[in-house]
Amino acid sequence: MSREGGNMASINPAEPQPQSHNRWHVEILRAEALAQGRKWSQAITCLKRAIRAGADPYRYGLRIAEHYRALERWKEALSFAEQAAALAPQEMPAYEAIVAIALETGKFERAIEACTALIKLNPRHLPAYTALGHAYMHLGVTDAAMRVTNILIRLDPATPSHHFKKALLCQHHGEVGLAVYELKRTIELDPGGPHADAAQDALQTLDAFQLEQIVTLAQEDRVFRTKLERDPEDALNERGFALSDYGTQVLSEWVSHPFLAAQPHGRPMQYN
Repeated sequence: MSREGGNMASINPAEPQPQSHNRWHVEILRAEALAQGRKWSQAITCLKRAIRAGADPYRYGLRIAEHYRALERWKEALSFAEQAAALAPQEMPAYEAIVAIALETGKFERAIEACTALIKLNPRHLPAYTALGHAYMHLGVTDAAMRVTNILIRLDPATPSHHFKKALLCQHHGEVGLAVYELKRTIELDPGGPHADAAQDALQTLDAFQLEQIVTLAQEDRVFRTKLERDPEDALNERGFALSDYGTQVLSEWVSHPFLAAQPHGRPMQYN
């Protein structure tokens, strides 16, 4: 292992010695100055000296992890964050560092473990829930991601991104009605914002996809077509469709002017 890649055990503080506080304090100051100049490797060396001279191995071990992260030396960064967590298992910063590094390096199982530890320490740790849902999504565990998203919405109902994520998960699970509801909720919570724009785009895509299915079904199924003319809402609910307000308006116009259905790319298939 390289000179800078040693484990925490090799730099545990030694027995107190005369002037040791002054020695490690000087090393910390040097490390801070070097870090300001983005000289991460030299800063790491100073921090290791400081820990050997008696500086707090948890606090400055975490700082070493941050510097390794800046260098994109992920193995060393994760190692120092893990060792910091072992030194102080009731403190959250080390677990937060582990989560960040694990997500950046695709170690999603480890991110889940660290998020779980954070949530045990603080059951309302919103960033931990957000990261947990992200990790589950990357692993394809969508049921768990949905559970986490529901918790986020319960704890923080006014944040539009939670509702947008739930909409995508609902769509993935085939729960179209819930997806449309959550997309509408996203737009309400973030009017004119980026999440609202993304939700509007998603609604348009979802509407266009469903409208094409509805038109095809109405052309092929006379019973469905009759129900659609008499009670559109009931007919759509019965078949599991759910449109936005604008999508419902487009469908209503199509039902009133069925000749448009003869056009493969006619109005019902175009949201805008």
